[in-house]
Amino acid sequence: MAVTVTQAAGDAEPAAALAMLDTMRRSRGVRPRTLGSDKGYDSGPYLIGLEDRGVCPHTAMRTGVIGGAKQTSRRWKKNHASIAVRTRMRRRQATVGYTRSQRCRKKIEEAFGWIKTVAGLARTRLVGRWKIVQQMQLAAAACNLVRMRNLAA
Repeated sequence: MAVTVTQAAGDAEPAAALAMLDTMRRSRGVRPRTLGSDKGYDSGPYLIGLEDRGVCPHTAMRTGVIGGAKQTSRRWKKNHASIAVRTRMRRRQATVGYTRSQRCRKKIEEAFGWIKTVAGLARTRLVGRWKIVQQMQLAAAACNLVRMRNLAA
């Protein structure tokens, strides 16, 4: 539905995902009820942003204690909202919808694998984000055409 290129920073990809979701709502009127994402997106602000938009996050969660092993009172107050979201996520992981969402996510990962290997985005030869964005959009469109061809057969 949408692709973009961001810097390889810790919070750039989740912020771009929320921005693409907002753009999809405004321009195309698409209002998803759920959104699947991988473990890199399990940060509190991203999950809170999805819940604020009325989207149920189906995000893969890292294993371990939610919020870390020890919590000081100051850190607890600061991270309490994100810990509450992660706790809700753990409950959602037991649902059938979450399991289906993770299976669908595998199809998307296959598309990214195709884009990296066949379309050449694993090691791009271009310099500048604008050119890389164009290459990514062209590669995603080509991937969609290949998928449509295979569905038609």
